[in-house]
Amino acid sequence: MTLKYLRDLRHTGAVAEIARVKFPFPSPEHPDYETVVNEPNPKLSVGNDRGKDLFPDIVVVRRPGQWLLMMAEVETAETVNDESAENEWLPYSKCGDLLIYVPAGFAPEAKRICKKHGVTPKGIRTWRFRPVWGLDVSEA
Repeated sequence: MTLKYLRDLRHTGAVAEIARVKFPFPSPEHPDYETVVNEPNPKLSVGNDRGKDLFPDIVVVRRPGQWLLMMAEVETAETVNDESAENEWLPYSKCGDLLIYVPAGFAPEAKRICKKHGVTPKGIRTWRFRPVWGLDVSEA
C-alpha cells in the first residue's frame, strides 16, 4: 500500500464519519433535508468554476427539488494549503455556505490561508479520531 492510498483512505473515512455524525439527514427534525457525500465518487455538483463542476465532500440539500443548504470540505494535513484554497474553498464559498473541516491543530493555518485568498467560509471546524470515543469535532 502506498502512502497516497492510505491518506486517501483516511480522508474517505473522515468524510463518511463527519457526514454521519454532523449531517445526519434526513432526520425527524428535518425530513426534507438530504446529505450527499461526494467522496470517493462525485454525485452532486454545487456549481461550475472555469468549466469544471464543483463537488465538495459533503453537500446538504432540501427536497423536493435540490435547494443547496450547506456544504463541507474535509481536509487532511497534506491538503490545508494554498492550492486547496484557490481550487476548492474559494469556488465553493461563492456557491453557498461552506464549512471547512481541518485536522486538529490546523485551524490557525486554515484561517491564515482563507484570509490570504479571500475565502469566507461559514465556519472552520477541527476533526480528529480518538481511539475510544471516535470522531471529535470542535469549532475553530
